[in-house]
Amino acid sequence: MRKAISRSKILDAASVVAQRDGASRLTIEAVAKEVGLSKAGLLYSFPSKDALMQALLQKMIDEFGSNACCARTGLEGDQTPQGKMHNKLQSFRRLMEEDTHLAHAVLIAGTHNPELLEPLRAHITQELDTMLHGMRNPVAALVLLSALDGMLLQHLLGLPPVDPDMRRQMLEHIEQSISGLEGRI
Repeated sequence: MRKAISRSKILDAASVVAQRDGASRLTIEAVAKEVGLSKAGLLYSFPSKDALMQALLQKMIDEFGSNACCARTGLEGDQTPQGKMHNKLQSFRRLMEEDTHLAHAVLIAGTHNPELLEPLRAHITQELDTMLHGMRNPVAALVLLSALDGMLLQHLLGLPPVDPDMRRQMLEHIEQSISGLEGRI
């Protein structure tokens, strides 16, 4: 009898498929083959591609959310508004550098079924509420966060500016701007 394969291993295999083959080739069949299951075996754990995509989105939120990222960088103790903004910047840097194919797969899934993005919407709403609390100039903070969102979307879609040096300079500018924000009410 074949050993059961955990949902976590299936999600890892889905990430591998997205990274290796691209988001458009992330299918139930490709993931099943990668993890060594039949299609029916994979469908037992994830009854549809939407269910697989929802789980991948949650994995991405868990791995790349600012709280997870700041724990990896040692910044988790800085709960000031600027600290939270810096944590968000580190999350974006890591996402843009490490696993854009997974983010791209989630983006594609969201265009086919916008309801799949609801957990991401809720996560971002909660993050913004905590990040902007106590910020003297929340509009300036939102402008910087919107710039990061725009850069990520440009990166995922391959839109200009894609030059790595330009992107690095833009991120440095955003980081300097975050450092200049005042967090007191």
